Amino acid sequence: MLVESTADEAHEEEEHQMRILPPAVATAVHVATLARTAGRPIPPKVYAVLEAAANPWPAEWLLAPLPGDPIRVVELFAGPGGWSEGIAAVLGVAVDAIGVDISPDACATARKAGHRRICADITTLDPEHIALRHTAAVIISPPCPTFSPAGKLSGLDASNIQILGDAIAYVGETAGFIPMDWHHSDEGEECECDPDDPDGKGCHGDGFAPRSGATWDEVRTMAAAVSDPRIALMLEVAIWPIALQAAGAPIRWMAMEQSSNLPEDILDDLSTEFSCADWHYTNREIMEAADYGLPSRRKRVYMIAARTFTPTTTRRIRPLPATSMAQALGWQPGERVNTRGNRPVDPTTGRAKGGNAFSADGPSWCLTGKSRTWKRESDGLRLTEAEAGLLVGFRRSYPWQGSRTSAFQQAADVVSPVMAAIVLSGVLGGLGEALVRDYLAQLYEMDDLLSPPDGYDLVS
Repeated sequence: MLVESTADEAHEEEEHQMRILPPAVATAVHVATLARTAGRPIPPKVYAVLEAAANPWPAEWLLAPLPGDPIRVVELFAGPGGWSEGIAAVLGVAVDAIGVDISPDACATARKAGHRRICADITTLDPEHIALRHTAAVIISPPCPTFSPAGKLSGLDASNIQILGDAIAYVGETAGFIPMDWHHSDEGEECECDPDDPDGKGCHGDGFAPRSGATWDEVRTMAAAVSDPRIALMLEVAIWPIALQAAGAPIRWMAMEQSSNLPEDILDDLSTEFSCADWHYTNREIMEAADYGLPSRRKRVYMIAARTFTPTTTRRIRPLPATSMAQALGWQPGERVNTRGNRPVDPTTGRAKGGNAFSADGPSWCLTGKSRTWKRESDGLRLTEAEAGLLVGFRRSYPWQGSRTSAFQQAADVVSPVMAAIVLSGVLGGLGEALVRDYLAQLYEMDDLLSPPDGYDLVS
């Protein structure tokens, strides 16, 4: 299945051009477009100009998609490929995607699996780069340790929430999406902005005040006072989609994943910014992976926002039959997993102190980087990297790169391909639950996942 670019997006871009291309780049884009339309290769000298101008993004992204080309998607904090696999391997949708991640090992894993990656610090990149002028969607999964029980929960501190919320609230003003009647000058008078004035100070029209003049780096600096810099990365969830919209890209939708402990205040702040920028639809939901056929627990909050449409899935995919860790890994019933080695025994309960074991006859505990120490109690067999990936929804042959420690951390941090497919099925189309059931049945060799409840229509 192919999610196509449309003529409407090209028309939208004609009306809201992204940053003006330098003359040499504009000429190269014109020549390259003519060559591509005629089915000829882009001349090497022209390609070199495009490559230099687009860096670090693909040179081809400076060219407008042709009718029928897949939509362009930017994946931020993309990791080893959870969202990418969910789109390609579960939903079977073709998109033109580039992922960005700071981890060399995670990038290497994704590339080995066939997904494109830029290995970089996302906060150093410009969301209004000219190479992003045809971007249709953004997927964002900021690191979650500061909000999750596995971390120190510093993201739940009231002062950090306030700092982050204030920075998120300034995104709309920076992008020029503050309603005119909200905006006042320093003298207390309403800002005047004529949308028909070609020199309208960056006014988008439609009742919006001009852009504040702040840069995105300055907006990021507003969140720098948080106690852990990872908290501030949540700001990118608002910056990238709204900055692309402000710059004229044909952005359709965004998707986010984060710890289920993410404060409601932050989710409300994000929803408010999208709403103020005239995004048509926003929704968030906490979902537990084990409720959707995965053999490991992982509770996360997912947000979807769409600019001009309501996602086509009118009902959420229903919970699927449970898969136990033992079933997924081919173990016999009755096995237990030791997670923390030999611990002192509590004489009252007869169990090790600290809760260091669980039954494999149900979904496993949520994986963390320390899952590399897990072993089967009956024989001491240690969990492998491939098995860790399998527990979170990757095929057993997924090419994890880096050390054992790094591979387990990647599997612990990644978005499950299954959950990615469920969340994105409404914006990418497809058969939704039928595809998810089929993928899980093949992954875990469980035929009952192919059979829905009596009278239940799988088409969503």
